[in-house]
Amino acid sequence: MMHFKLIIIGLLFTCNFTFARETVVKKITKDVITVTPGKNQLHTLGWPNDIINSIAVKTTKGIVLIDTQNSPANARLIKKKIIQTLNDSTFVYVVNTHGHSCHSGGNCIFEQDNIVAHTNSATEIKDYDDLFLGQTVDFLRKKIYHKTNILDTITATGVLSDSINKAIDLYKFYENDLINNYQARYPDITFDDTLTLTPGNKTIKLSYMGKGHGDADIVVYIKEDKVVCTGNLFHLGSYKEEAMPSFYKNRENDVEHWIETLAALLDDKNEIDYVISTHGKKPFERKNLQFILDYCTIVNEKIKAAKKSVIALEVLQNTELFEDFFKNNTNILRLNDTIKEMHAKNIAIAWKYIN
Repeated sequence: MMHFKLIIIGLLFTCNFTFARETVVKKITKDVITVTPGKNQLHTLGWPNDIINSIAVKTTKGIVLIDTQNSPANARLIKKKIIQTLNDSTFVYVVNTHGHSCHSGGNCIFEQDNIVAHTNSATEIKDYDDLFLGQTVDFLRKKIYHKTNILDTITATGVLSDSINKAIDLYKFYENDLINNYQARYPDITFDDTLTLTPGNKTIKLSYMGKGHGDADIVVYIKEDKVVCTGNLFHLGSYKEEAMPSFYKNRENDVEHWIETLAALLDDKNEIDYVISTHGKKPFERKNLQFILDYCTIVNEKIKAAKKSVIALEVLQNTELFEDFFKNNTNILRLNDTIKEMHAKNIAIAWKYIN
């Protein structure tokens, strides 16, 4: 009888989850907002961070959406919220800053709209379809099994059992969503270097950053709103030391391409008031992008010079050789042990790819 009651409770929670799930909307400018699912939805899917921003831009032709979340259910959630907030249901473009699942996992919800991304993103989306989707479903099933075992040890009903039931139902909700609703949705429009979209009253420039976090990383510049979206490349706002760029272990880091793209983006003609990353908790400013450009430039120069002079890698990992640079940028961050560790790691990674 107890087991039968728990099944009924679970069904009730499952039926109501679509309406109970949370979203957070932040207004960046008059026409630009970020929309983020609540922490429970993200953690349930095994997402280690507590934020995935989708960025919506209101234009006179409709909405431009940047990044579509990590599941169809979350994409439907943010789509509904964007339509309510911006009072518009037309999506003229949907941009993926790259093809990883937390940026393209909801593409299939926008089946009638133009998906725009770098040429390399198709391979990243296929990798998710072939491998990571199965891993995510397996993760959810293990969580369901674990929570069910805990529930079987509880003899009394109450707050604890209700909480576990809610967790199980949320895991089942996303398991069902990924199995039955996810479909790989590849870009309709791709580009190699730059692409400018002009929907109505907005000018939106997409620029390929070069390999780093993935193979298809782009930045998006919304000219009229003075907003830059950096996707996942710099993780601005995800670290305690938020302004320090972090290179990526076991991945190719095309630092010289980063420098070229950032230099063009930071051209004096481009006004920038806000810098938004998909996993950032708050917008940053132009000066933060300038710091990243300057840091990448000095790292590139010193590694090249060190290799010509046969200076050891370990020497560059010591921040003493970068002392003037960090002293001149105390308005961005202050040198401490965490920054020193990040710098040492960055040098070790960049050393492999800079000649």
